[in-house]
Amino acid sequence: MDNISVINQRVEVIAIFNSTTNNYTPCFPAKMKYKNQLIEFSELGFKHPVPRGKKMLHIFEMSDGTNDYRLEFDAESLIWTLIAITMGQI
Repeated sequence: MDNISVINQRVEVIAIFNSTTNNYTPCFPAKMKYKNQLIEFSELGFKHPVPRGKKMLHIFEMSDGTNDYRLEFDAESLIWTLIAITMGQI
């Protein structure tokens, strides 16, 4: 059973904007500050857009090699939200 913690909290994110055409995701989070801790992502699981009313949200599944993180980027307000953390096995 996965150890999932629902967070739903606004976070600070450093994003990478990639200009290469062979990359399927031109923008993705590289680092996140959560509870005064800097988390550096090592893997992008998947990214998909989700329309919510008139807004477009972008959902990112990221990993730091141990834990998995679900992040939401609101393309209208430009706000990043940490939706959930799945704790990995240490």
